Amino acid sequence: MSHTSVLRFGLILATALVLLAGLATFAIYQSRPQAQSAQEEFDKPVMAAQIEFLAEAMQRSAARIAAHPQTLACFVSAAPDVCQAQAANLYALNQDATVLFVTDGQRQLLPGFLPGDTQRLLASSAGRGGTGATATATFNLSLSHPVVDSDGKRLGVVIVEQSMPQLQALFDTLPLPDAAAYAELQQNQTGDASVVLMRRGNQAIKRHAQPTQIALAGTPWQIAVWRPVTPVVESVVPYVLGWLVASLIIAILVMATILAVRNRVSDNLRMLVKFTNDLRQQRLRTHYPVSLTEFQTPLETMQKLGRVMLGRQKEATSLARIDHLSQVNNRRSFDEKQKELFASMKDGWSHSLLILDIDNFKQVNDTFGHEAGDQLIIKFGNALKTCLRNSDFIARLGGDEFCVLFPYTPLDRAQELAERLRANMPESVELIPGVTQKLSWSGGLSEYSRDDKEENEALARADAALLEAKRGGRNATRIRAAA
Repeated sequence: MSHTSVLRFGLILATALVLLAGLATFAIYQSRPQAQSAQEEFDKPVMAAQIEFLAEAMQRSAARIAAHPQTLACFVSAAPDVCQAQAANLYALNQDATVLFVTDGQRQLLPGFLPGDTQRLLASSAGRGGTGATATATFNLSLSHPVVDSDGKRLGVVIVEQSMPQLQALFDTLPLPDAAAYAELQQNQTGDASVVLMRRGNQAIKRHAQPTQIALAGTPWQIAVWRPVTPVVESVVPYVLGWLVASLIIAILVMATILAVRNRVSDNLRMLVKFTNDLRQQRLRTHYPVSLTEFQTPLETMQKLGRVMLGRQKEATSLARIDHLSQVNNRRSFDEKQKELFASMKDGWSHSLLILDIDNFKQVNDTFGHEAGDQLIIKFGNALKTCLRNSDFIARLGGDEFCVLFPYTPLDRAQELAERLRANMPESVELIPGVTQKLSWSGGLSEYSRDDKEENEALARADAALLEAKRGGRNATRIRAAA
């Protein structure tokens, strides 16, 4: 049969909890919020919204100008006074903007409008089919809108150009994802080429990452954002470190708990061993403290069973030392007590003993039977226990012969006790219904002597004195002292 230990269970539990913590950490890692892409973070930043708002306002303005009746009159008549009047109105409404009326067929500027950079504006308008937006490196935004008559015939285009000096300030408000990010404001050119108008951030990141383009609607501009790519290892390291710390804490807590439980179990087991030893030595303490509830109930049950066992053992021991008929001590108990008293003689104590023999006991047995004889022994034993001191030791040596030990009592005092015993004994006892027997006894009294070699020498002297009492007519006590 294989054996294991509490520590091994602790290691298994700690390993299981560490693996569980690893699974939990992996689940947290998988469910972590994913970093937003630059496109998501810069979907509609303040800068883009403001620029698009300005472009949309310019586009609406160009549409209103193109649909205005005086604009249509200018394109239909090409009269200088009509066109000059409309140009003056538009200039009065917005002195920061440049407005051009260009015919559709011949691509000529109508009279009354300042030429400005007419060639560039016409080229841009032609390239976009007469509608769209262009810009210059000086942050001017140009928009064009077609002019059509009531029949839907296209007459030309209205070109509106306005400077946007606040573009730099708006670009400076652009929030970057982190300190290592990089952003550019670019202007689209013909083909795939683009011109960088403004830049912010760490330009070195441009070599290691791909940009995210954010178009600005209604303009030829766009925002390009580069952000550093975090390596997988770097993103995993915090979770791995967290798992290692959690595993260390789990291991410490589990092992501390296991060690505490093992120590308590050991203490409780030692208490059970102590209880077993006490039970073997036929003694039980009032309390056996245990610290674990799991041991409390079994130990209480064992204590109850132990008390029952001790009670039965004491009862059996008592029965083994008590004469079954007279209910006084038997010969074995007498020998042990006599040995104990004799051993104390060296300390200067004096002890005496009295042997008693029931008179006419054989006659009672022969006349009335053994039942009457047994009753006489029982009644005689009861009378001795009633008339003697609690400290006196009474024993039945056999048959009708009894012995009384007087501990710590010299011979003269023992003689007084013997005389008092004879005076206090009942004169007669009823043996069986209708049969009453006179109660008398003969006795031999002696004292233990320091000159005795063996404890039975005093008993022999008392026995010899008893024989003298019987020969002298019974119902008397004779004394024989040590020589």
